[in-house]
Amino acid sequence: MKLVRLVIVLLTLSALTDLRFASYGALPDSLALSEFARIITAFSEEAGHFPGDNFVTNETSYLHVVPTVIELGKRGGVYIGVGTEQNFSYIAATRPEIVFIVDIRRKNLLQHLLYKALFALARDRTSFLMLLFSRQNLEGGSASNEVPENTASVTEVLDYIESSTSADSQLFELNWKRLKREVRRYGIVDREDLERMLYIYRSFYEKQLSIRYAETRLGNGLSYPTFKDLMTSTTIEGEFAGFLSTDTKFEFVRDLHLRNLIIPVVGDFAGEKTLRAIASFAEAHDTSISVLYVSNVEYFLINHFYYIFKWYVANVDALPIDEHSLMIRSYLGVESHPKRVGRHMSTSTVHHISTFLERFRQGAYTRSKPIWWRFWPWDRPFWSGGGHSYYHLVIMGDLCP
Repeated sequence: MKLVRLVIVLLTLSALTDLRFASYGALPDSLALSEFARIITAFSEEAGHFPGDNFVTNETSYLHVVPTVIELGKRGGVYIGVGTEQNFSYIAATRPEIVFIVDIRRKNLLQHLLYKALFALARDRTSFLMLLFSRQNLEGGSASNEVPENTASVTEVLDYIESSTSADSQLFELNWKRLKREVRRYGIVDREDLERMLYIYRSFYEKQLSIRYAETRLGNGLSYPTFKDLMTSTTIEGEFAGFLSTDTKFEFVRDLHLRNLIIPVVGDFAGEKTLRAIASFAEAHDTSISVLYVSNVEYFLINHFYYIFKWYVANVDALPIDEHSLMIRSYLGVESHPKRVGRHMSTSTVHHISTFLERFRQGAYTRSKPIWWRFWPWDRPFWSGGGHSYYHLVIMGDLCP
């Protein structure tokens, strides 16, 4: 096993030689579409499997960390995230210079390129939502006079979408033709990829603002949030903080898209290529990671074998960081998190990356003996083999703010 691992590492290092960059100094102000497409291909790993669709986040607490991130973090640098639209809100809050969305699902890459096309074609928040859900103004002419101004709140924008526009199947077909032309510019020409994109876009059309991570109602009576729920979520203090909450936040994300600086790639956080390539890119441009948003990826890594989690830690350790570099986590589980707010399904936390790495080196999160851990089904114990106990320590214990 060790010999096989050594061979894999050597082959990976050889492959990464092609990904090394000359020392370019400052990060680019924009990327040509050809370079954008090249990075996607060069940095991506083989896609993995994920059960079911995941077109919107299920993290109801995702905005709770925004004030802390703004206070402790810094603007600029490189943002690395995973998942779907929640990244746009973190991007709007932290104002990075370049973004990499890393996800093991190719479908997530395609969804982000679909979002890129939507941002390119939209003029503002209202037209973005009308494109996303294929809605047009109601007949009568009065609706056009009520279009929200740039200073409108997100609730006013969403109220307009629901009360003054309606979904239209012919518009959906026309929109898809426009979007397909746009994504072809990004290098998406494969028929299967385009069919997957169409499936994603149709899912938003069919479910509208009620689209959610899953329709399942959980054992505690809670259900996953809808797109509307997520866009009207707030910080713990009750402030709107999502990327659609103000025109300024929306425009910042849109501007990064227009300059081809939000780059989705297929990658495994414990893999041997993607995070290392991003680290090399950041080092070559003399910058550091400002935010590493891992959601609950660590749960899936630790749930296999402990050494896989160690590979992930090694990848994090390879990233260029400074004293302001932050990690955002989300805990989702049947057991309540000690920092849980109200009846939220998730608990989001912020930590300094340097603290996480230092505590790992000190052995603070290892546990040699497996423990009994209450898991699904409720009336039966689950033998974790130490995996869930480690996750429990890292996510629920020492690193909580």
